[in-house]
Amino acid sequence: MAITKSLSRHVLLISAPGWGHLKPLTALAAKFVHEQPDIIVTFIVTSDFRPKLEKELDAFFNNDEQSLKDNIRLLHVGGFEGNLMEIFQPYCQGLAEIYPAIYAEEALHCATGRVYPAISKPDVILLDPFQLDTLHMIRKVSGKTIPIIAWNTAALNAFLRLFGPESFGGLGNVGLKAEIIAKETGRSKHEIAMELYDPETGELVELPGLPPMYDYEFSAQHEDVISLTIPLGNDNNFSNGGLSADLPKGFMRLLKLSLRSLKECDGIIALGNATFDPAICEAYRTWFALRPAYFVGPLSKPDDAKDLTASSNDTEVKVFLDTIQKSHGDYSLLYISFGSIFWPIGESVWKIIEVVLNMKIPLILSYSPKRAEMPSHLHKQLEASDISLVLEWAPQDVILGHSATAWFLTHCGNNSVTESVSSGVPMITWPLSADQPVNAAYMSSTLNIAYELFETRRGPGLLPLHQGIKPQGTLEAIEKEIQTILEKAWSPDGVQKRENLHVLTKKINKAWNDNGEARIEFRKFLKRFVPN
Repeated sequence: MAITKSLSRHVLLISAPGWGHLKPLTALAAKFVHEQPDIIVTFIVTSDFRPKLEKELDAFFNNDEQSLKDNIRLLHVGGFEGNLMEIFQPYCQGLAEIYPAIYAEEALHCATGRVYPAISKPDVILLDPFQLDTLHMIRKVSGKTIPIIAWNTAALNAFLRLFGPESFGGLGNVGLKAEIIAKETGRSKHEIAMELYDPETGELVELPGLPPMYDYEFSAQHEDVISLTIPLGNDNNFSNGGLSADLPKGFMRLLKLSLRSLKECDGIIALGNATFDPAICEAYRTWFALRPAYFVGPLSKPDDAKDLTASSNDTEVKVFLDTIQKSHGDYSLLYISFGSIFWPIGESVWKIIEVVLNMKIPLILSYSPKRAEMPSHLHKQLEASDISLVLEWAPQDVILGHSATAWFLTHCGNNSVTESVSSGVPMITWPLSADQPVNAAYMSSTLNIAYELFETRRGPGLLPLHQGIKPQGTLEAIEKEIQTILEKAWSPDGVQKRENLHVLTKKINKAWNDNGEARIEFRKFLKRFVPN
């Protein structure tokens, strides 16, 4: 149906230009128009991500729902080159140029040449908390007439640790603490803040729903053993390691921006789920107090739509999985992926792949030569193996959704965890940084749906863990650990973890049913911010 300017209700979505932030927001955009077909969604993106986002959106709409899909307007602000830190500022500048026209209810000129007709100003804005400058720009243009809701894709417990109050195990106001210490000592405020955000004092931390952990356990690796590869929308277009050199300075700025954004926003909408993590959801409601907090996870593709956007790569993978299923049966394959940004530097990952090959476990490995150079002998082994497949970009939905897939060896990024849980695939976790160590602890210790690798840790991660483990970090220890875990994974112990997960998966996947928790939360959000 055609939406007139006077009748339309309008939601504006602004995410950080990273796939992990954009992908679930694409699902939420579809939820808006499915739930209330008279809503128009303006989704601001960069041109590099537009083709992937269009493909992602297709999965949520049947062929006869094109008019509904048209209510989602992908408005991109131009193409940018470089890594995440390099494109962030020009992206924010592009937002500053387009937002006044959105607020003034003018026609919008997309960088593709398309012109979107004028509609009413937004009823609500979902904004990534990394974008404090954009929040201030919006407030400068439109004051507080339009509510701004923080869009959080990170693991809730890790986010609470970084930005939450100390009463919940959070770090509190790190900026204020750093300022006080800097005045007292004459040291650099930036240097102090880095230490406060990444402490190694041995203090015991207790976050809601998590086992007790020493503060240094939140740093599983040193940054010098993590390769960061920033995908710029194109599957094979990586800026390899470009972020690494400026990581401390850039990361610190993002942390500061996020903390202030969370204080200044009008509420939060996050990928959490009360069935998955009831304690942390309750903690957020207490933390945000008078401001609303909504938990709408998981946001994944509907099962009956996953084949609608299949590419030739997807087809190749499905044929391979079907072949493995016929030759080895259900739950026979190991899938290894470290997401679109991280890759562990060093020999550890090659040692683990070598063990997998020697144990003759069917394997799909997501790996790009632009990330790291694979040893030649291992490359030859993989090429010669008819039960192994190496992909530069893996269709994760297809792999996790196939009954041949038994286990997912993952860095435990939040999107990967969500997709694995939604698909019922238990995990072998190798946390590297960010929210990953917290996710790994929650999956393996609290929920008992995963194994965690400890010998792959580096730096402070090798200090004694609260649960009594003292990693050695040698290749010999890594080899022994992964062999033990893989043997357990295909034993009754692994079967029990899969059964635990399947119980949880059934509950989680009902979240968007008519009376599901996520659906109820979403309707509460709509009633408050986009009322009929």
